[in-house]
Amino acid sequence: MMLLVFLIALAAAAAQNDTQTARTSSTSAVRREQFRVIYEWTYIDYEWESQEQQKAFLNTSRYIPQNVLISGINFYGESLFLTMPRMLDGVPATLATIPVLQTNTAPKLKPFPSWSDNTIGNCNALQFVQNVEIDRNGIMWILDNGRVGTLTPTPDPKCPPSIVLIDMKSGKNEMERIPFPPEIVNPNTTYLNDLVVDNRGDGDYAYITDNSAVDPGIIIFRRSDKKSWKLRDSQSMMSVPEATFFRINGTNVNLPVNIDGIALGPQFKRNDDKVDRTVYYSPLSSFNLYAINASVLRNESLAQNNKNDLRPYVVDLGTKASQTDGMKMDSTGVLFFGLIGNSTIAEWNSTTDFRTGQRTIARDPTYIQWVDRFTFDDRGNTYVVVNRLFNFVKQQVSLNEINYRILKSFTGSKSYVFGDDLTSESQYSAASIPMVGASLLMVAFSFLLA
Repeated sequence: MMLLVFLIALAAAAAQNDTQTARTSSTSAVRREQFRVIYEWTYIDYEWESQEQQKAFLNTSRYIPQNVLISGINFYGESLFLTMPRMLDGVPATLATIPVLQTNTAPKLKPFPSWSDNTIGNCNALQFVQNVEIDRNGIMWILDNGRVGTLTPTPDPKCPPSIVLIDMKSGKNEMERIPFPPEIVNPNTTYLNDLVVDNRGDGDYAYITDNSAVDPGIIIFRRSDKKSWKLRDSQSMMSVPEATFFRINGTNVNLPVNIDGIALGPQFKRNDDKVDRTVYYSPLSSFNLYAINASVLRNESLAQNNKNDLRPYVVDLGTKASQTDGMKMDSTGVLFFGLIGNSTIAEWNSTTDFRTGQRTIARDPTYIQWVDRFTFDDRGNTYVVVNRLFNFVKQQVSLNEINYRILKSFTGSKSYVFGDDLTSESQYSAASIPMVGASLLMVAFSFLLA
């Protein structure tokens, strides 16, 4: 009998250990590649409908090549989707596509969904897209600030800040626009920067960073009833003076930017047996990474109170070697992020201590100048946008230099949106028991029946 008890205890321990090591070893189980440049541009050009259209845009300053910057990136099907925020005048299209499979090193961008859907001043079209996300159901979630010219002396709130949804599976590319209420998102001060999408059985949510200079916070959008609210924390979501200075490749820039990058961890079961997720975020002008449970963000009542109500729920995970712009988590809980001042791409397995678990996976002061955003394809590749933003904000973009790059590495990763769904009954089937633990349990039961 003692042997039976020992075998069962050993089986349970092995099962728990296998569940843990499945995540911690996921990135080391594949053969990694170095990041390499697959696309690079001195300036961004488009697939014009005609030469006459291109000339008309140039002649009327609706296209100013040095004012077009690539910021966001996402993957779906055979395309990479790129965002070109209209921070300056002369950006013809704010959302466009290029092929995943490389045909040349500097492809022209194809406006998405169409040229007309990128018309400035048409509130049925896209005005200012900083980032997009495509969820596990093939729905594209687009952040449209509505306000253009944010780096000019007179930013223009052309249209209400909105979230725009497109069902990519249908192939129709029809846009559903949901404006944010002005009492939740101020159209004159907001800067909708980045988002993650939380698909679960209880509905789809988006968690959105607003790095507004006057009212930063996280906006929560619930798709089922199209309701939104905003949560704030005066400590973790604000820039700090010691992190506003950036020096990259000999260029200095001062950017006091609030909450910026955001990432979403895998589902996990809490002690009360409910499923939750961890939301990670950081101001651009900060060295710290913070975390908060998604269940806290979903609590609408916290939006009715003061800015310190989130404080007990926010976890300071520790510091990074430099500031971070975009970040993205894969399906197993590995966070990919840039370290801007170090010209570095780093990763962290979220099952380890952040203070000791960070790891440099690429460093190059020539090719890695301001890491902006990440995405994963369906073949295990990770893509990174590098855009030399420090030159852009100082309006010192030279058309004689490479300004924008997309790097690619095989990491064996897939997006967080395809992580295990613990709300699905199939996750608790016998097939999900780790192999070693199941084998030991069989031995134990065989001993019992003998």
